[in-house]
Amino acid sequence: MWRASSMSAELGIGFALRAVNERVQQAVARRPGDLPAIQPRLVAVSKTKPAEMVIEAYNHGQRTFGENYILSSCPEIKWHFIGHLQKQNVNKLMAVPNLFMLETVDSVKLADRVNSSWQKRGSPERLKVMVQINTSGEESK
Repeated sequence: MWRASSMSAELGIGFALRAVNERVQQAVARRPGDLPAIQPRLVAVSKTKPAEMVIEAYNHGQRTFGENYILSSCPEIKWHFIGHLQKQNVNKLMAVPNLFMLETVDSVKLADRVNSSWQKRGSPERLKVMVQINTSGEESK
C-alpha cells in the first residue's frame, strides 16, 4: 500500500495530497467503462497527527477526514468517525458539527442508540453509517 505520510513530512502536506489525488485520478481513468462513474472520496485519516497538520491539509483543499477528535476551526470539514464507538459516547458524537459518516457500527444495540440520538438531534440530513458484518460466523468477531 502506498502511503503519503513520509512524503508529507519531507515535501509538505499540499504536495502529498496532490500526489495521492493524482494516483486516485489515474486509477479512475483505468476503471472499466461499465462501472458507474462515481468519483471516489479521499478520506484523510488524521488520527495521531497534530491539529496543525489537519488544518494545513484543510487549507490545501482536503475536506473529508477520518478522526476521533474534532477541529472547530475548519467549517466545511466533513468528519468521518473511525474506530470503535462505545455506547456511552454516542450522544457526544451525534452533537459534533459536520459529522458526515460513522465508520463502523458493529451491533444492533449500537445502531439503535445511534439512530435514536440522531433523530433527537433533529437533523434533516441522514447520517451515513458503515455497518460491520461478521462473515466468518466466529463468535469472537
